[in-house]
Amino acid sequence: MGYSKKLIEEVKAVYPDFEKMHELAEAGSVWLGRYLDDSSTGSIPLDDILKAKSLADLQEKARVIKRKIDLYSMWCEEDPRIKQ
Repeated sequence: MGYSKKLIEEVKAVYPDFEKMHELAEAGSVWLGRYLDDSSTGSIPLDDILKAKSLADLQEKARVIKRKIDLYSMWCEEDPRIKQ
């Protein structure tokens, strides 16, 4: 049993240059969850905050982080170990 098309498309959209993650998503590998969890940091680095030119810059960084966290949550709902 594989992952939903929606999850696979979101992995490719959020991590466009991470081919290994694309392969894991397409293969339905449980290891995708580990990659997603490790890649979804929960904060904006202090240097990025200090270097930001506007609130919009910070908000965009926060949106990317939220999208990664949401993607991991989506994976948790499709975790193949639970579906067995």
